Amino acid sequence: MVHPSDRLQGLLYRGGTPPRRYRRGAALLLAIFVMAVVSALAVAMVDAQTLRFAALRNARDWDQARYLAEAGLQHAFARLEKDYELRQPIGPIEFPAGSDHYYAATIDDGPDGTVVVRAEGTVGEFSRVLVATVKQGG
Repeated sequence: MVHPSDRLQGLLYRGGTPPRRYRRGAALLLAIFVMAVVSALAVAMVDAQTLRFAALRNARDWDQARYLAEAGLQHAFARLEKDYELRQPIGPIEFPAGSDHYYAATIDDGPDGTVVVRAEGTVGEFSRVLVATVKQGG
């Protein structure tokens, strides 16, 4: 035997809103969709932040390699001040100790009585080279 309210629900469903038993999963589907969108946004934000940190780390290492190359130049200049005829290479020297960051320098004779100093700083994957030409007495 069919209850009269079931007939009424059947009639309403054909022309109006569906009965409650047919609408039960709509809230679940909406919740799953919202969670998927929020999860995609969160993953995109984490990915963008990871990329920013990698770029920052690369910029820091690039700058540190330059500073180490400058330290190599200064080390070579100090040696030249003590003995202008000295042509021994310097390094590689780890600075600061235990950091796995290095600098090295070479001192070579250049044209017209000049001295060419070449220094290289290395940090991680980055190497920077600076070259200076000096002449004693102007």
